[in-house]
Amino acid sequence: MQRQDILTPECRLEPYWWRAAPHRQEPAGSLPRSADVAIIGSGITGLTAALHLARAGRSVIVFDAAEPGYGASTRNAGYVGRTLKHTFGELLQSFGLAHAVGVYQELMQAFRSVKETIDAFTIDCFYRPQGRFLMATTPAMHDALLREFDLRARHLGEPFTSVARQDQSAEIGSDLYHGGVRVDDLAGLHPGLYHKGLLTNALSLGVAVKGFTPVTAIARDGSRFALTTSAGSLVARDVLVATNGYTGTLIPWLNRRVIPFDAYMMTTERLDPALIAKLLPTDRTYIDWNFNVDFIRRTPDDPARINFGGLTGSRVADLPLMALKLHKRLTRIFPELAETRIDHVWTGRCAGTFDLYPHMGTHDGINYALGYCFAGVPMGTWFGIRSAGKMLGANEPPSVFANRPLPSHPLYWGNPWFVPLAIGYLSRNDH
Repeated sequence: MQRQDILTPECRLEPYWWRAAPHRQEPAGSLPRSADVAIIGSGITGLTAALHLARAGRSVIVFDAAEPGYGASTRNAGYVGRTLKHTFGELLQSFGLAHAVGVYQELMQAFRSVKETIDAFTIDCFYRPQGRFLMATTPAMHDALLREFDLRARHLGEPFTSVARQDQSAEIGSDLYHGGVRVDDLAGLHPGLYHKGLLTNALSLGVAVKGFTPVTAIARDGSRFALTTSAGSLVARDVLVATNGYTGTLIPWLNRRVIPFDAYMMTTERLDPALIAKLLPTDRTYIDWNFNVDFIRRTPDDPARINFGGLTGSRVADLPLMALKLHKRLTRIFPELAETRIDHVWTGRCAGTFDLYPHMGTHDGINYALGYCFAGVPMGTWFGIRSAGKMLGANEPPSVFANRPLPSHPLYWGNPWFVPLAIGYLSRNDH
């Protein structure tokens, strides 16, 4: 298909998820003079923290430079897993068994925190433990997958099923892959509705959510912090920065350590039910095991559509052009979709760190939680819970992700010009 034919006449250059969750807010009015906690960023992390703080009786105000939920919290694929850019085997080899187990046990806590949050706040977001199929793009990758998941089964008790290439048609209708691994307890959700549920609950608990209100300065004011915003000023006892890929220059120390990059996704027009049943017969979340992954799923609220993402870290401002590029990648997997058109294409800003770990901690008295490295739904939820606990003075076991050194680089001052080159290098063994 040519570029002019790839998009449906109704195609929207915005997330598919916004169809079901068009929660817009007007710009903020007047601000209170003070709050117990000010949170910058109204995504999953900020709202989850706000919920737990408000339920404990704290007065909370949440600021966002755009509409609440504009960022990656409603622009992701809705995968809920135990994801880290360091495999269990790598951590075991480099740091020993105790460290590897500690990290992956906390990933399990983060994974479970999503379902616990959904249950606690009665959020209807199509959450389902539908399982995940991880595809190997080479025979060697299949062997590596088996070694990794054998280690996890042995040391963490996490079961999995090996799927040989000759059997993979039961999971995915593609000849591109060389088998894979199925993990039955991993889940998916509708990210727009998950965020909408967090926001609705926060507002019902009295959290003040101020969209279109960028925070322009934070300064010490005795034992508190003075925040300057586009709508006025206030003071807060505690501050949490939960802006991930949208962090910017507000706190230069973070700006030098958080690396924003763009992810891209698209949603197809509705497909024939027989065709989609052939291509994705088990309706799982699907992802290959490359560094720069392709990921595929049926849309949970309309299973006749496919949501597909890839080419993360590219810099393509022309979304119709990106739709064409993504379509080519999708038809490499499923040639049957060569004539399928696209109803939605969008981008969202994620963030990584130089050590490829998510981080939460405190700098100059200001709390932060960010750098999710492709794991924003579970880690964002978990970091919101743990950040709230810290500000409430909860007596909790230390997190393996808290107060780790958050590295920078002498040549990095906040301009991520090198991201396409870096991802290209890290993806050099992808297929």
